[in-house]
Amino acid sequence: MTPADNAIRLRPATPEDADAVAALLGELGYPTTPEQARVRMARIRDDADYHTVLAESDGEVLGLIGLQRGWGYEHDRPFVRVLALVVAGRARRRGVGACLIAAADDFARLHDAHDMHLTTALHREEAHRFYEGLGFNRSGWRYTRPVG
Repeated sequence: MTPADNAIRLRPATPEDADAVAALLGELGYPTTPEQARVRMARIRDDADYHTVLAESDGEVLGLIGLQRGWGYEHDRPFVRVLALVVAGRARRRGVGACLIAAADDFARLHDAHDMHLTTALHREEAHRFYEGLGFNRSGWRYTRPVG
């Protein structure tokens, strides 16, 4: 399956997708119950700065991308951050991820964003190759720490 195939359909996520979203987040390494997914999706559903897109084929959800538009201090135009990108293991290397990134590009253009950001864990070497193949450049390091 390639991005040009009509078999991949992109659509906005709905509350009814909580089971599929939970399963995909689990594959990404973030165990999530359908109820947790439903609550999290409800928090962002009506915020125009967020957009969640699902990829499906034959009624089966194959992947998701979660996006956020944001503003920085250093640019006049907004950026778009990819908050989550996951393709079900059974659907990888079939063009689903590229279709989801294309949806992110559309969202970024719609909001006149100057660029797109994402973070990825150091151990996700296959993801790094995927992103670099789509024109993303490694531009720095991300640091995290718990609050408290």
